Amino acid sequence: MFYYIYRLDLTAVIAVIAVSVPLWAGAMRLLSGINPRAVRTVNAVLAAVSLAGIVYATLIRSPSHTREIFLMPFHSFIEAKAQKEMYREMLMNVFLFVPAGVTLPFALLRNGFEPASQTRKTVLTTIIFAVCLSFVIEAVQFAFGIGRAETDDIICNTLGAAIGTLSFVICGILKKKDE
Repeated sequence: MFYYIYRLDLTAVIAVIAVSVPLWAGAMRLLSGINPRAVRTVNAVLAAVSLAGIVYATLIRSPSHTREIFLMPFHSFIEAKAQKEMYREMLMNVFLFVPAGVTLPFALLRNGFEPASQTRKTVLTTIIFAVCLSFVIEAVQFAFGIGRAETDDIICNTLGAAIGTLSFVICGILKKKDE
C-alpha cells in the first residue's frame, strides 16, 4: 500500500492533504456535537494506526541499508536541483505525518472540545511529539544503518504534523462560531 501512495502524482498528494484536513475538521465538529467521547476514541485508534504506519514505513519497511547523516537543514533542496526525486521524498515525509497531526490533537481531548482552553496546548503538544518521534526515528535509522538520518526529514515530518493540526484549529474555530 505504501508503494502505491508513494507513486501518487505530487499534485494528487497535495490535493489529498488540502481536502482531508478541513473535511476531518468538519466531521469532528459534527461528531463532537453528537458524541464527544467518540471523538477522542475514534481519534485515539486512528492516531495509533497512524503511528504504527509511520514506524512501519520508516523503520521496518525501510529499503535503504546505509548509514549516512545530513545535519545541514534544507540540504535536500540542494540535492533536489540535481535529483528531482528528492522533492517527492520531502513531500512524502510531510504527507507521512499529516494523519498523526490530524488525529492526535483530538485523541488528547479530555472532556469534550473546549477550543479556547485546549487549542494552543494541544497543538503544541502534538507538534513537540512529532519532533521527538521524528528525531527518534532518524536516530534509530542511523544507529542501525537502515536509512539516511537527515534534519530535513525532521523538518518535513514536523511540517506534516503541523498541517494536520490545522483540522483541530479549524474545528475549534467552527465550534466557537456555533456558540
